[in-house]
Amino acid sequence: MLGLSVSWFALAGCRHSSSGELGAPAGASAWDTRLDQLFDDRFTPTAVELTGRAPGDVLDQRRFSQRLGYANVIVLVTVDQVWSRTLFGGQPQQRVEVTLGRSLRGSLPRKTTPSQVLVLRQAEELPADAVGRVMLMFVAWAPGEIPAYHHHLMPADEKVIELIEAMVRHARKAGKLDESDGRKKRRKRDAEAGT
Repeated sequence: MLGLSVSWFALAGCRHSSSGELGAPAGASAWDTRLDQLFDDRFTPTAVELTGRAPGDVLDQRRFSQRLGYANVIVLVTVDQVWSRTLFGGQPQQRVEVTLGRSLRGSLPRKTTPSQVLVLRQAEELPADAVGRVMLMFVAWAPGEIPAYHHHLMPADEKVIELIEAMVRHARKAGKLDESDGRKKRRKRDAEAGT
């Protein structure tokens, strides 16, 4: 299996409401609408084909690399339950209950509970056989919105997970990965206020 151990020791340093719902930490940057197509609150039904050259594969590879670069958090999740609901006006909306697992990049706010409900907007429905499957969730913070993040789900594939882990290790080693989520800016602002 994918070894979904929750690394809560890495979750320190972020403030969040006591509800335990996933949301942007204090100091997170405002939502950039240019990311709407990447973090679309939808899911990709198949794992990205890393070596494919068909037009669809190339588009998936490009979006995958963009999500990898712009995500504040990339976390493995297990799908626990899937259900649909029709909103006022007849617009369908699907909800997915997930258990947050191991973070591959970034960290979640400290008081985030493992069980979360995601909303899939205007999307092809997640199949019922997705229950029990492990998926990748790419998260970009959207402070001030409800919920205070946007996401994208896709099936977790061992090769893709290994690639993400290798790329994150390489970026950290090269000093190119800033995972402070605004903490450095807050510390600087607090230091300036204290002088």
